[in-house]
Amino acid sequence: MSSKSSRKIGLTFSVKLSVLYALFFVISSGGLFVVAYYLIDNLIEQREREIIRDRIHEYRAWYEEGGLRALKARFDEQSGTARDVLFVRIVGPLNQVLFVSIPKGSKGFDYGKLGAIPRTEKDLWLSIKGQAEKSAWTIGVAPLPGGLKLQVGKSTTQSQELLSFFRTVFLTFSVPILLLGIIGGGLLTFRAIKPVRNLIQTVRDILKTGQMSLRVPVRRERGEMYELVGLFNQMLDKNDLLIQAMHNSLDNVAHDLRTPMTRLRGVAEFALQDAQDPNACREALADCMEESERVLTMLNALMDVAEAETGAMRLDMMEVSVPEVINSIADLYEVVAEDKGITVNRDLPHELLINADRTRFQQVIANLLDNALKYSGQGREIEISACEEGVYAFISVSDQGMGIPPNEINKIWDRLYRGDHSRSERGLGLGLSFVRAIVHAHGGTVSVESDLNKGSRFSIRMPKTM
Repeated sequence: MSSKSSRKIGLTFSVKLSVLYALFFVISSGGLFVVAYYLIDNLIEQREREIIRDRIHEYRAWYEEGGLRALKARFDEQSGTARDVLFVRIVGPLNQVLFVSIPKGSKGFDYGKLGAIPRTEKDLWLSIKGQAEKSAWTIGVAPLPGGLKLQVGKSTTQSQELLSFFRTVFLTFSVPILLLGIIGGGLLTFRAIKPVRNLIQTVRDILKTGQMSLRVPVRRERGEMYELVGLFNQMLDKNDLLIQAMHNSLDNVAHDLRTPMTRLRGVAEFALQDAQDPNACREALADCMEESERVLTMLNALMDVAEAETGAMRLDMMEVSVPEVINSIADLYEVVAEDKGITVNRDLPHELLINADRTRFQQVIANLLDNALKYSGQGREIEISACEEGVYAFISVSDQGMGIPPNEINKIWDRLYRGDHSRSERGLGLGLSFVRAIVHAHGGTVSVESDLNKGSRFSIRMPKTM
């Protein structure tokens, strides 16, 4: 994908995120307005009905005390405030008007809309629009003794004007709110995806320059974006280490292959010079087979280590007896130990079972014991022990050899690594990396403790059979 296309995709993502934020902001503001408008409208309506309901109770009490005449008299004695606000009317059984009080400023009110009110034994509420613009009334209807109806109304024009003003204010500020949402969304989006822009720029620079040492700038802030950048840098670090290890491995392989290949060539040339001697040709073929076997062993070990480290190695898991495997390997190396005058001591339990690939586990024990024999001097001792440690089987191989320098402790697990003290012995530098890869593939751990010129102790923990 070209750089131009990447910029288009990034810009589109930023714009989409800004628009989505603006829409969310506007919709949220609109939702808050609707809720607030509904609550205010409902509160005003309840307040208007409470005023009318109080008047209905008051006028009904007057009527029950002395009838229509007493109600008229008491109403005439009332202060002019309520009479100027409330519309009051008493209607007979035949819808004839027996009493009416009309407040000032109620022109345009259509009283004919009250004539079609059905008879009811319960209070009834009506909302009637007046003939004038924004004119509205809330009417409460209550039954009176004798089949009469009491109608009390209050103008809600001022309340409607207040709600209309509220709507106008919202519509007026809707455009600034939209602009604020777009600007705020753009700023927040620009800040939020800055780590992604830095990541894209770093990838672009790596592709352009080929410098794997480049890293994405990281700010010490929390969040998924910054975590992504941190993980990306960790991935680059790991890739850089893997590439460096691959280069080192290739150098070591090339160096270690040069010797057997040179010997193969030399032996073949020697055989060709003396082609008439069958014994010389036979010895040359034997040497060639030995060197080719060594090369093949190295390549197979490298492939096994690679498969184990990547999780591609197929393991034939079964129940394996740790003491049985250790005893069989120790017996196999008994002749080598006797030749070097080394005593191999065993401290093993009667039974200790693990779930493992038997062949691979034998290779692990064989590699550790072979190393211990290789780097231990004449007359020394090697201790192999095993025991239970919680849910793990603990296995250790201790020797009294040359030990490992402190600066090489962490390097001995690398492929094809051979320390300065170990170069005097023949080997490929793959044994310990193979051991660690196999143990990790079984879900275990391996570690080493060593004192220079005093010896080393390699420890393995592998899950027991439950």
